[in-house]
Amino acid sequence: MKRIYVLRHANWDFLGKDQLNPEGIGKCKEVAKKLPKFDLVISSNRDRTIETAKILSGKEPKIDDRAGELAMTEEQVSQFNEIRKTHPCGAIGALLAIPELHGPLKIAGEKLVSLIKEIFARLQGDGNALITSHEGTMIRAEKVIEGKDIKKPEKNYDEAEGFVIDENLNIKEFLA
Repeated sequence: MKRIYVLRHANWDFLGKDQLNPEGIGKCKEVAKKLPKFDLVISSNRDRTIETAKILSGKEPKIDDRAGELAMTEEQVSQFNEIRKTHPCGAIGALLAIPELHGPLKIAGEKLVSLIKEIFARLQGDGNALITSHEGTMIRAEKVIEGKDIKKPEKNYDEAEGFVIDENLNIKEFLA
């Protein structure tokens, strides 16, 4: 059966460069041992997701914006970053705390679902693919697949965690 691993990027230098920190690099190396060989590797365009994909797969990822973060204004990014610093549910909690981001978050989730479906069409046999993405986009994509809305955070993904989805769109959590 075809499977896609949709995993959050590992820990990064949140207040500095968009690169994994030593903890994130170590976590990726640890998680990579638990993963299958990937036929396709896709990442958002952020350095932290690209670096995560490379370490997890040993391959250079193809960049696809549909795996990316939701579109936000500079003011929304600033507001998000402030809330995220103290919100107990991390990025998804901060995103859902800003009502005007609910629409863009849904769009980001729908784009990721579109990418997932396209990858299934491209995978051969019992192939595996990896997508490295962002927590808010991933959680919203899960809800799109389930046909549900999300108003408050029900869970969040730690570094290099996410979900595995099969070609029948059955989702199983992948916890590092």
